[in-house]
Amino acid sequence: MKKTTLIVMIVTVIAKLFGFLRDKLVTHFFGFGIVSDAFNLAYGIPSSLLVVIVAALVTGFIPMYTRIRNNDKDEASYFVNNIFNILGIFALILGVIMFLVPGVVVKVAGAGFGEETHALATQFVRIISFSVISIAVVQLGTGYLNVNDSFILPNLIPIPTNIIIIGATVAAHNTNNLNILPYAALLGITLQGVMMFIYMHKFGFRYSFVLDFKDENLIKMIQFAMPLLISTVVITLDDLFMRSYATVIHGDGGYTYINNSFRIMGFATGLFINGILSVAYPTISHAASVDDKPRVIHLMNDAILLMALFVIPTTVGLASLSHEVVAFVYGGGKVTQAELSILGNVFLGNVVGLLFMGLRDLFIRIHYSYQDMKTPLRAQVYYVLVDVTLFLVLGYFFGIAGLTFAGSIAALFICVYLFNTLLIKFKRLGMRAIISDLGKIALSSILMGIVIFVIKYALSDVSNRLLVIVSILAGVLTYFASVWFMKVDLVRTILKRK
Repeated sequence: MKKTTLIVMIVTVIAKLFGFLRDKLVTHFFGFGIVSDAFNLAYGIPSSLLVVIVAALVTGFIPMYTRIRNNDKDEASYFVNNIFNILGIFALILGVIMFLVPGVVVKVAGAGFGEETHALATQFVRIISFSVISIAVVQLGTGYLNVNDSFILPNLIPIPTNIIIIGATVAAHNTNNLNILPYAALLGITLQGVMMFIYMHKFGFRYSFVLDFKDENLIKMIQFAMPLLISTVVITLDDLFMRSYATVIHGDGGYTYINNSFRIMGFATGLFINGILSVAYPTISHAASVDDKPRVIHLMNDAILLMALFVIPTTVGLASLSHEVVAFVYGGGKVTQAELSILGNVFLGNVVGLLFMGLRDLFIRIHYSYQDMKTPLRAQVYYVLVDVTLFLVLGYFFGIAGLTFAGSIAALFICVYLFNTLLIKFKRLGMRAIISDLGKIALSSILMGIVIFVIKYALSDVSNRLLVIVSILAGVLTYFASVWFMKVDLVRTILKRK
């Protein structure tokens, strides 16, 4: 699992770099304002709305499909095609609704938008609306490929889309034709769906028109996924409310500040958290399907160590360089220093909760592997209650940065709650075996942070770009030299394994 996870991380880095370049060019040419707010909302809203159903079903799909495939491959093929067609129909209906009433969608997701921003976002949403069909294919296909031990292809698929949008952003700026942006996004996302369908076929998927709402396995999966569905609805509404509230308390640019902060965070979560979970979850689900609790615990501890190895130093490094990093990524063009300062504070609020978010998602998936959907549901409801309360309060007193700090605090609270539920479930989690490595990782991260601070003040007169590069290189070298000389077992195992 460790080697596969590292390969997925490397692939994710490549894909995320294209995503960064895409967002960088949008803000470079159009700044933090009307165009960037409208495009970011329109580009993200199909996924946000579709995830309410698709993420719930796909998460339930992985353990269910694993069990069916182990018993009867023909039945597994019938099951996959049935899910594929049902999701396709649902996505088509959702696309029609978005096409017919885009203004309502924008009003909910961007409550604080001015008249001009609202009009442009409405126009963009209508154009992008039918991309939800491809998004559904990509979501289900990712689960299908992961079950079939293919983890790299799903992470490469976004690259062509981002290349298309990057070219369209330049063209939109040069021609002053803003509609090029949403049409390019629609083309790129559609291409993702086509690519995913081809890869699914390569890994054994054979399409047939099956539409059986009475299928026993479908009913079981829906029953299994219903708490997850409710949980996903709650989390999605929390995210939409938070982003919409950002437009209320900050006005133009508020949506893009939150979006771009999460985009940089997405680099870390996609690289270290999602990369680890995409490999760990199917593996843990398989162990849980045969009720091998010792292996589940072992895999969980492996995943915790892998997260800690990369996430703790990433948190320290990004927190130390929060303002420098956002200036490095989004500085230049129409972006002002005042806007970068605001974004830096918003980003810092995200960074401090990075590890808690990763552990929360890991613990939730362990419950899913045992088809326990009620505990994660309770956890997500508690998370939303804490998050909404905090971001209303912190947003009022500290502005837009208070919204992301609220999410990090809520993630810590839920992480502790979920850890306790696993302790009750398994009686013992074997954490003593990894405590030593965790301590060494934390100490090495602190040492790295000290080195970064020293470099920041020693090189305060150099350009920001050079400062970031030197600080990151020195920090990485310091950290990995430290974990090596401290003899962190996980590092030596990874490097020595052939």
